[in-house]
Amino acid sequence: MAAYSFLTDWRFDAPLEEVWNAIDAAERYTEWWPSVVSYRDLTPEIHGLGARAERIVRGRLPYQLRYTTEVTRYDPPHEIAYTSTGDLTGTGRFVLNRLDRQTQVLNYWDVATSGFWLNLLAPALKPLFAWNHNWVMAQGQRGLAEWLRRQSTR
Repeated sequence: MAAYSFLTDWRFDAPLEEVWNAIDAAERYTEWWPSVVSYRDLTPEIHGLGARAERIVRGRLPYQLRYTTEVTRYDPPHEIAYTSTGDLTGTGRFVLNRLDRQTQVLNYWDVATSGFWLNLLAPALKPLFAWNHNWVMAQGQRGLAEWLRRQSTR
């Protein structure tokens, strides 16, 4: 398995509560995050701790990743932590902070790939796979910033 550790820092000119509401509504990610091509709620009766969902994500490279998350820590409006299984196995967290007039979202993503081809190619292509992850995250930041702007004009 090829291991990856990412820290992404998003900043938004929006109140923390509005950003939290967007991050906390994973079922709506497909509305603003173009790389999240599919979302399926596996525990519709649960929101927060213990909630499980399947996601399919596609970046610029010609593959998609399917993984299931389970929320392991839920501390509104500051943190959602989760485990991941499937094509990506590991842990992630969204941590929200208020910084002056902005809301900061830190995304910690510590995962390993489980796919045969991704692991076979990782020694040579790991920097390209990391670039693809960073592109996916940049798409999320742009999409959420635009979505938050649209919400504030309603």
